[in-house]
Amino acid sequence: MDYDQTDIAASYDKARALTPESARLWKDLLSVHVDRRKMSLLIDLGCGTGRFTDLLAAHFRVRVIGIDPSSKMIGEACRKPMRGDVSFRQGSAEALPLTDDCADLVFMSMVYHHLTDPSAVARECHRILRGGGCVCIRNGIRETDFPHRHFFPSLEAMVAAELPSRHDVMGVFLAAGFNEVTDHVVTQVVAPDWHHFVEKSALRADSFLARLSDREFEEGMAALRCPAAAIKQNDPITEEIGWFVFARSG
Repeated sequence: MDYDQTDIAASYDKARALTPESARLWKDLLSVHVDRRKMSLLIDLGCGTGRFTDLLAAHFRVRVIGIDPSSKMIGEACRKPMRGDVSFRQGSAEALPLTDDCADLVFMSMVYHHLTDPSAVARECHRILRGGGCVCIRNGIRETDFPHRHFFPSLEAMVAAELPSRHDVMGVFLAAGFNEVTDHVVTQVVAPDWHHFVEKSALRADSFLARLSDREFEEGMAALRCPAAAIKQNDPITEEIGWFVFARSG
């Protein structure tokens, strides 16, 4: 999806902000799988508005470069205060504007399903990483569940056609010369309660929701506003995310 042809960048942070619980969750997972003592340069690939760039810089306390193809997303990221040595570049994941063997970690959040050529991206990650460097990927996969799937029936065709399976992600990075560190499904909190989840959904700052017809979107929003009794509206709202970590050998 070409984000520069939409207005998503302007509302992205409000609609997709990390809850405090989710921020802690991802920092904890990074601590488990990545040795911060070996870090000197991190790449937030597909950084968008810098949602995770700031978290990475604050957590690892090293230089972080955020890269995204969208000038609008990069513009929003550059306007935000960042906690550390952070810079942003506009560029393609298939042809990274970086030298060989320069980085220790490539982080990708909700990027994989946007990639035109995942295999080329995996090879680029292998090229820019030093030996022992890691790729961390958090992304929806076909096997995961998330609330919108139950209220916007037209999303199922997009999920089937565009979200990778666990096998897809594993195969691409293993073929590019990486070793598997971990892969599992993580459950994260996306809103403190149903009311806030509906408010965030109404902003339509999600590439799948943005591509629904207006009729399909409004029908789904009507269903969200009047959920079945099984929905516990005062409880935190969660979704499942695929989490993969690969290490570059050599």
